[in-house]
Amino acid sequence: MIYDRPYMREGGRRPSTWTAMHWILYGTVTVFVLQLITSTWFASEIMTRVFALSTDAIREGYIWTLITYGFLHSTGPGGIMILHIGINMLLLYLFGRELVVVLGGKLFCWLYFVCALVGGTVWLVFNFGHTAPLVGASGAVIGLIIFFICMNPNRPMAFFFIPITIRPITIAYILIGFNLLGFLFAELPRGAQGGGTAFSAHLGGALAGYLFFKLIYSSVPELGDRKPRVEVPKWFKRKPRASPSAGKYEINLTNRRDLQKEVDRILDKINSEGFGSLSEEEKKVLDQAKDILSR
Repeated sequence: MIYDRPYMREGGRRPSTWTAMHWILYGTVTVFVLQLITSTWFASEIMTRVFALSTDAIREGYIWTLITYGFLHSTGPGGIMILHIGINMLLLYLFGRELVVVLGGKLFCWLYFVCALVGGTVWLVFNFGHTAPLVGASGAVIGLIIFFICMNPNRPMAFFFIPITIRPITIAYILIGFNLLGFLFAELPRGAQGGGTAFSAHLGGALAGYLFFKLIYSSVPELGDRKPRVEVPKWFKRKPRASPSAGKYEINLTNRRDLQKEVDRILDKINSEGFGSLSEEEKKVLDQAKDILSR
């Protein structure tokens, strides 16, 4: 996707360190590989039985399946299998790499797993008693997409493989409309047999992404140069701890080695806590370093 990125506006570069998005993406792929090995080589459905969401799992006390189902995917025919995990991981990467920079790793994880939890819960409400289990990260991924769209409802977006530009809010209408129709005319009519696409989980994830934006992301960044700002409710906040780097400080801008070391520290902070955690001094260093290090 092509669109304006906050760390570029502020003179920074994308942090190169491992992000929470990478942990979730590669963790999901790893679990899927284990799922394939156990089901194909050992003819065992242990992964599905213990980690997929189903009525039986909840009755047996497997509460964790309300989240862990998102790490499993379909192991059916090759085409369906590849499409299921492939599309989910592609969308997780495209949208997750943008959101993790703005939100920071911890809040990004909260967003992802809350969307998975709400999506699984909504699906369970409408499919309680069905024998077919729920697997797939679609609900959580759609939650990320809706959260991103709420942040940037009118910012033009272009996908490399589609030669058109489209507003995110238009994508939201299409996404919600398609899943609502699927829920009403495909998922509900299936009745007790279950199975098929879990449109209710998609809608639940979308609702969670929207509410997460409204309740936690307190200010909507305007188009242009306004900086995204993330606020966390009081029940998420920890007591502030004294930081050795807090307060006023000066950086020797003539020493490229010291300057590069300080820039790397600031980028690590953006990666872990989000851009909004930077002090004015740190933002000033990034602005000055952009010109100095490019010489």
